[in-house]
Amino acid sequence: MIDSYFKNFEKGIVIKGKTAAKASIKKGGKKSAAKRKIDALMLKDALTPIIPFNLAIDTVRPVDSGGFSPEGVDLVVYRKYCPDLISLMGGYVPCELVYGLYHIVQDLTRDSLTGILDIIATAKKLNMFTDAEEPNNIHLPSFVIAANTKYKFDELKNDIIEYYLSKNIEYRYEMDILMVLQKGVVVKNWREKRSFIALETMDDTAMWFYILMSEYLDMERMISIDFRKYVKKDVIYNEY
Repeated sequence: MIDSYFKNFEKGIVIKGKTAAKASIKKGGKKSAAKRKIDALMLKDALTPIIPFNLAIDTVRPVDSGGFSPEGVDLVVYRKYCPDLISLMGGYVPCELVYGLYHIVQDLTRDSLTGILDIIATAKKLNMFTDAEEPNNIHLPSFVIAANTKYKFDELKNDIIEYYLSKNIEYRYEMDILMVLQKGVVVKNWREKRSFIALETMDDTAMWFYILMSEYLDMERMISIDFRKYVKKDVIYNEY
């Protein structure tokens, strides 16, 4: 059933790196292992048929009414509003319509982990400071998809927790799900603060990532969008 669908899912979102094409050679005459590379457009095409029908996914930028649009977001899942929404917003998606932020990491190392967690913490602040009187605490789920890593999963989980402790970052700015292709997932444990669960799911990784991700995308959100907040023209019109 569902596990059969994801049997070759990961192959459909990666391309071989240049090292494979050139059959690069390490010292000693041995061929270097070709690293996989996740293609954002291929990932978009793979996820499009399996996300809820009322949502869309694209390589666009999220934005709040204050004009803040964080860097480092590769894909955005958002609620369908009208066919010309992206054109209407000049290539952006209003954060009120965002259901998920996707971040792609080609090689997950200690340095790149720190970098992506920084990016996520910043991205999750969308719409947090646009209205001082009524701060909007929209939860924006963040999903990390990594192609390669040498991390052991217990060490990966510990480094994630250590990062948040050392930076004293609020738990609402933490990442929600991290997937390493064909290795496993690290999931935020909402029952406790500063808690994550690491699972070595191997060949079932894409399936479990999808199942866990769907729990976030299926949440009901009673948030309306006010396009007046996105108008930045200092014009006084004649009123009669």
